Amino acid sequence: AVVSTQSTGTMALYSHSSKLVKAGNEAPTDVETAVSQALLDLEANSDLSSALRGLYFVGAEEVVIRDDKVAVVIHIPFPQQKIYHKIQGRLVRELEKKLSGKHVIFLSKRRILSKPTRHSRNLSKQKRPRSRTLTAVHASILDDLVYPAEIAGQRKRVKLDGSQQIKVHLEKSSQINTETKLDTFMSVYKKLTGKDVVFEYVD
Repeated sequence: AVVSTQSTGTMALYSHSSKLVKAGNEAPTDVETAVSQALLDLEANSDLSSALRGLYFVGAEEVVIRDDKVAVVIHIPFPQQKIYHKIQGRLVRELEKKLSGKHVIFLSKRRILSKPTRHSRNLSKQKRPRSRTLTAVHASILDDLVYPAEIAGQRKRVKLDGSQQIKVHLEKSSQINTETKLDTFMSVYKKLTGKDVVFEYVD
């Protein structure tokens, strides 16, 4: 079957032998092939079978956390985010087993729209949705990173050298499930946004 990818509007081929949908004829990377096979295995041989049917992802990449640790970031279509969230805890645990213990992060694919200018060629004059601004997309990436933990608050800190650091407060109740992944969250956020972030727990 052929489906339309939401992020680009371009047509992509969806095969029952793959859980990956990429725009055009772009070949899958090794990590994307590994993720697709792991999802197919779980769909065929686990209690997640029915929940995974019909779900797919649109890309995957590895992010080096440090010399001995690599995380796998899986990009999913935004319209499927709520369905993924229902099974994400179990799905992450099973995928991490299949991907040699690498941390697994799910991020919804979002498109940033640049700020219109007087010289922009947007003839429709349609107002840019707030959810498509750079600030909103970066905030959503943070929410995705720590899910199912919830962000209790955050503030920006300006260092002496002028650089900015975001301090994110996570609820204390989520510490047991997220503490070992904080360095992964920091590295992935830095890779995707170029911004520094630190996390701390609050009651």
